[in-house]
Amino acid sequence: MSVYSAVLLFSFISTGAAVLTTSLNGVWTLTEKEEHNISITGQVPGSMYTALMDHKIIQDPYYRNNDIRYRWIGQADWTYSRVFNVSSQMMSMANIKLVCEGLDTFATVTINGHLVAETNNMFVKYVMDIKPYVKLGENSISVSFKSAVKQAAILASNHSYLIPPACPVPQYKGECHVNMVRKEQCSFSWDWGPSFPTQGMWRDIYIESFNTTAIRSFTAETLKDTDGSWVIDTEVLLDVPEGETVEGSVKIRFDVTGMGSKQVHTLTSNNNKIKQRLQLDRDFVVQEWWPNGYGAQHLYQLYAFFTSSDGRTLSAKKLTIGFKTVELMQDFVSGDPKQGRSFFFKINGVPIFLKGSNWIPADSFLERVTKERLRNLLQSARDVHMNSMRVWGGGVYESEDFYELADELGILIWQDLMFGCAMYPSDPQFLSTVSDEISQQVKRLKSHASLLLWSGNNENEKALRQSWYNTDVNFTLYYKDYVTLYHDTIQPIVQSEDLTHPFIMSSPSNGIESLQEGFVAKEPWSELYGDIHDYRYMDPFFDQSVYRVPRMASEYGLQSLPSYETLADVYAEEDMDLCSDMSEHRQHHPLGNVQLMAEVILYLNLPNSPDRKQKFKDTIYVTQIDQAIAMKTETEHYRRWQNRLDESGRGNTMGAMYWQLNDIWQAPTWSSIEYGGKWKMLQYFAQHFFSPLLISPYEESGMAKVYICVDEIKLHVTRHPHTHHLQFVPNPQHKAGFLFGDMVDSNPQPHSVGPKGTLYISMYSWASMEPLYNWTQEYQMNVTSQLVFSANINNMLHQADCIRRQNCFLFYHLGNPQNGPTAWQALSTFSAVIGLKKAKIQVTNIITVKKDQVFNITISTSAIAPFVWLDTPGVQGRFSDNGFLMVQRVKQLQYFAWESVDQNRLGSSLTIKSLMDIYY
Repeated sequence: MSVYSAVLLFSFISTGAAVLTTSLNGVWTLTEKEEHNISITGQVPGSMYTALMDHKIIQDPYYRNNDIRYRWIGQADWTYSRVFNVSSQMMSMANIKLVCEGLDTFATVTINGHLVAETNNMFVKYVMDIKPYVKLGENSISVSFKSAVKQAAILASNHSYLIPPACPVPQYKGECHVNMVRKEQCSFSWDWGPSFPTQGMWRDIYIESFNTTAIRSFTAETLKDTDGSWVIDTEVLLDVPEGETVEGSVKIRFDVTGMGSKQVHTLTSNNNKIKQRLQLDRDFVVQEWWPNGYGAQHLYQLYAFFTSSDGRTLSAKKLTIGFKTVELMQDFVSGDPKQGRSFFFKINGVPIFLKGSNWIPADSFLERVTKERLRNLLQSARDVHMNSMRVWGGGVYESEDFYELADELGILIWQDLMFGCAMYPSDPQFLSTVSDEISQQVKRLKSHASLLLWSGNNENEKALRQSWYNTDVNFTLYYKDYVTLYHDTIQPIVQSEDLTHPFIMSSPSNGIESLQEGFVAKEPWSELYGDIHDYRYMDPFFDQSVYRVPRMASEYGLQSLPSYETLADVYAEEDMDLCSDMSEHRQHHPLGNVQLMAEVILYLNLPNSPDRKQKFKDTIYVTQIDQAIAMKTETEHYRRWQNRLDESGRGNTMGAMYWQLNDIWQAPTWSSIEYGGKWKMLQYFAQHFFSPLLISPYEESGMAKVYICVDEIKLHVTRHPHTHHLQFVPNPQHKAGFLFGDMVDSNPQPHSVGPKGTLYISMYSWASMEPLYNWTQEYQMNVTSQLVFSANINNMLHQADCIRRQNCFLFYHLGNPQNGPTAWQALSTFSAVIGLKKAKIQVTNIITVKKDQVFNITISTSAIAPFVWLDTPGVQGRFSDNGFLMVQRVKQLQYFAWESVDQNRLGSSLTIKSLMDIYY
């Protein structure tokens, strides 16, 4: 395709030459007449909450306990209405369709007083024929919503038996029977979020006018042929009016190469799905799409046209695709069924250790989630070396912006379907709307290069087996509902719509083993199969021995408080105390604040400032230290186990996705990024524990052990000059496949087996910045996680002339400790440390590198300083590192501003503290 042709194509798609699109987004009238007699304007996409806030009828819904004060809003019925104009050009078209991308949730749509449709599913795109109801000139449209809270109660009362749980625990401060409705489940509250059950049009609404037909959806799957070449399987779904026959051709064109396919079809409303295969030329070099850290994210454009028999293009769509293969490996470990099955992914044939986190909706009011906010959050994930993200099953199927950013940034998406922590109905009406939902969402998302996996639900298999909601009183009944929904209804739809991405029925589950045990495993939390969700409250989170050894950990976490600055937006001055009523109100996890303090005591001394405000700031700081240390300890534990098995078959762990990346509001939660985008200490720690080159020390049975972990080892061979044939031979010694294999030939020569270097080990006294003793250890890697150093700690203490553990710590690095990988290992809890002084840390220099955006910062310290924390209240941005241990007198950092800021403003905002600053 020439550049000129491409320009014409983009022009055609954007203007919709044959399909005339009229947006109905914008200002509508919003009314509530039954209880409060409210009539205001509201933006679409939008909800009644943000409209009421815009008109100052309510405060910020997130402020203090407004989630309780404003419960009446979600219990009322709200109507959106407006007028729109129908032109003579639109009236001349044979078809006029109203397209509603997202109606939330129970809606009645009328045009000029005529009933057009009734809806009951937030996740379904509705297309309505409105040709009979519109007229030339001014028309009226009304979308009347019913309270999802009340509808859920009605559906529950009309059901022949209870679908549990009936209500959430009181600490959630939420609504009941949310599992009866197909709506964002966490909009009724969760243990990390408030209850704001929205109504409104949460995605675009528009009118499409066309004569013959319109392309309703266009999807593609990329597959590698047996000869190594690539094919693209496409599906074009056309909107053909009932009773009509349409003749024409579907053309598929690939990027700007000129490659394409064309087929002639006779279409009807029952024969409107066109599948075509495009075989790419063998001499065309496809650049594969890789997850972050493994290669580039190459993306291509694919186009579909529907052309009439006389050659006129009637409809067109564009799609962005990437070329990748996905395999979910679930083979018997060592060929022995007693040792379970592997559970890991290969992308383009390469085993990938999933390094990631879990995603929840970024706001209770989804209209506020802009592409800019999404980019900040997903870029923050990429910046700390994440290659994966689990879109959790109690939220929403995210926006196109979200998945496009994931494509661009190389973040694999583990996509839960929107069923979470509950049993669900299996009556025909429920299954019918679920079928529409799953079919539409799989079609919409499957073409994204970032898609990794479909998971049927979040934790429902485990909940059923463990009787979280008293389901054991009639296990057979709820088991039947479970199988009917996920196995009999959802799984066939997913697998028929998408042939290129694997499907599991639940997370966590035992994968294939769950299926073989009748779809609900006896122990769907097994370490020998599938994935686990594991939370360890009140355990010594800094001790690796408390953690399980799974095939994959797709959820695990510990809470912390968000920053004082973040809470100041929603707290009053009197609320700024962990023991305040508001702090208790904001904590939705049962006994959460008690756990936070108990966990602090396990590791640290409690802050003791006599100033109430300062003490609260210090309390926030220590909870963030706890969370960061916990996630570091657990994540590195998983990374160290990726290449080994214990005697029971545990190990070959191939993924670590902590709970959770982002926040929905300002509250104590498990997030590493606060509402508003500010990085917690955990997010900075993730930059290290997800590093492509990780030094990971820990203690076991009195031994200091150090592993080095890398993402990938590519083996090399020195070829014999007379040898012309090389083979790639799997190495049977490495069960998970992370050592990809050995390159061999008929006359193999000595070859490098991976990265090598020197590990530098130093023992320091907490009282001095000069090391007591230094050791070195040469290493050479032949697997991606390898033990490189092991020594008796008591012997090391004796050798370094350190009198006791509490006085000393170990520091590790591979080269220059200023800019290379480093790690440190305390030899006791910080509550027992002896000799640590209050360090004087100060900024010695700030230099602008990129105007208003990037700054070099130099800091100095007078003493060893653990958990050095820099902050810039009032300025949005992040540091290159934070929460670190200072063992050298000077450290260089960078600051990346997310807003325009000059050097003086940044300098005046900057604050620094370390651990001993919180004790008086």
